[in-house]
Amino acid sequence: MRKVLMIMMMAMVVVIAGAQEKESKGMWIGGGFGLNGGDADGWNLSPQWGMMFNENMGLGANLILTDDDWMVEPYFRYYMGITDNFKFFADGAVAFGGNDDYSMFQIQVRPGVQYWFTPKWSLAAATPLLSFYSRNYDSDALEDISTSFLGLDATNLSFSLYFHF
Repeated sequence: MRKVLMIMMMAMVVVIAGAQEKESKGMWIGGGFGLNGGDADGWNLSPQWGMMFNENMGLGANLILTDDDWMVEPYFRYYMGITDNFKFFADGAVAFGGNDDYSMFQIQVRPGVQYWFTPKWSLAAATPLLSFYSRNYDSDALEDISTSFLGLDATNLSFSLYFHF
């Protein structure tokens, strides 16, 4: 798991370093709050950072903290503008994390909407549309049991507040 984390972090540094050579269209920092429904009933908090490469594309990262585990989630975001202040977006995200008892891996496609109520502040809402989820238990009693899920999931809704600079 640590090797995967290190490889993902190194890849992200390379992408960000290459992007620094081009003119940046802006960055954002913020945080999110989410409510999970269904079998994964609970909450999550996610400090976030992101950077735009051009008017429609950006790269970001979340640190997702829940009531029983954590995840690191780099994502690619593509915007489709309706007006200057209101845009639809789609995220492609890969997440990994866990806790003392298991490790997790997740891939998601997540549509959302974002509204800029000032040039520097925006509010976004998103929900997973397509997800693959895998959990590997480390406990001796569970003998490395894996669970996976592939499918639609509209029960999880997250809200994020961003500051753009």
